[in-house]
Amino acid sequence: MGGFAMKRTKLTVIASTLAAMALLTACAGKTEVAPAAAPAASPAAAPAAQEDTKPVTIKIYQWGAFSDEQWQQLFVEPVKKKYPYITLEQVVRGKGTNPDELVASGQFPDIYSVTNDAQNQFVTLGLTQDQSALIKKQNIDLAKFDPAQLERSKVGDQLISLPFNMVYSVMFYNKDIFDKFGVPYPKDGMYWDEVINLAKQVTKSDAGFQYKGMHPQSLFAMKAGLPIDLLDNKTDASTVNTDAWKNIVTQYKDLLTIPGNDPKGTAFADVVNAFIKDKNTAMVISNVMSSMPDATKNGFNWDMAQAPSHRGLDGVNGGGQTLVFGVTKTSKNQEAAMKVISVLTSDEVQGIAAKKFGYFPALNSKEIRDAFGADMPFLKGKNVQSIFKGKPAPYMVSSPFSGNADVRKIFNDKVADFVAGKKDVNTALREADEEINKKMPQLKQK
Repeated sequence: MGGFAMKRTKLTVIASTLAAMALLTACAGKTEVAPAAAPAASPAAAPAAQEDTKPVTIKIYQWGAFSDEQWQQLFVEPVKKKYPYITLEQVVRGKGTNPDELVASGQFPDIYSVTNDAQNQFVTLGLTQDQSALIKKQNIDLAKFDPAQLERSKVGDQLISLPFNMVYSVMFYNKDIFDKFGVPYPKDGMYWDEVINLAKQVTKSDAGFQYKGMHPQSLFAMKAGLPIDLLDNKTDASTVNTDAWKNIVTQYKDLLTIPGNDPKGTAFADVVNAFIKDKNTAMVISNVMSSMPDATKNGFNWDMAQAPSHRGLDGVNGGGQTLVFGVTKTSKNQEAAMKVISVLTSDEVQGIAAKKFGYFPALNSKEIRDAFGADMPFLKGKNVQSIFKGKPAPYMVSSPFSGNADVRKIFNDKVADFVAGKKDVNTALREADEEINKKMPQLKQK
């Protein structure tokens, strides 16, 4: 939303004339010089529009709820501090508050908050708009944002939202397992093949207990950082029968078939259990940060390293999913709504989010990044700056069918056949390609 110009006090310039008196001494007497005429007063400037400070309530639609502490410290308090007349309310997605339900009732909030990969559904519902005019009116400097996150706030050429934070990719590791087998810790800047070799060195059985090198969670977590997708985003045709997919699927098999590694499950909870509860897994790349405060209190000995990248894409290591905020086209308080977003993307709020809550900031600020986790005791002595090394994968616009359950099942089943040794990689990907293309017409008719 655009803001009103700050109230200006009209300045009246009073021109004072100085009397120039020349005293001339002459035999006949003295002569006075008359004061100069005062200059004409400058025309008064037109009064600037006053800021509307009428009390207003701005509602924010949250795709996922923030904690009460975060809601107060990152939203309510800083907005009230700068704009005392703005009151915030949040509407959290759930039964009866799904986007289509709120649109149908004409009750959709003033601002939506969602990850960039889910933003298209708000476009479909007619809620989005180009934010440029509102941003300009609030004097929000786009140059301060992380370019990768700003790019993810667009749909086509339109900037329809502004970023708040980004999901980062980092590798967590159990120091005790590496110490036990005398293997060097993972380091920043590694490639996937190097990490797989490292996993082999710590996949061992000791006194009947099986230690595992790495749990990748899934092939799709492992492919992060690669500019590939299952489908072409323009034609929806399969793109799985390519060298890029062949390479990543082969690496995935190399990791899963390390004798003794055998990671169980593909859910996030499976990764957390393997790494923290069972303590039998040396490395994970899933973001288990929220579990680390309690794990640290319980004596878990861990650290972080930069997430690995794929050869040929040095430093590109996944991540990039961005939480964005946009003023809805249906809002009746668009300027006040953009004032709220201007506060959320301010140095002050972004600093609190990074320092106290561990959010990857939307702002490209070294000061804020250097302070990341400073108020989070469990991060003391950890390699937190590994989070900011490298860069997120290039942004790709996905086909709306790329995440379709039927498409994923076809692909995953063929990959499972390859991993199990039932098919070679060429056959598995060729069959996946053919079956996905055969399925697409049916999916498009639904």
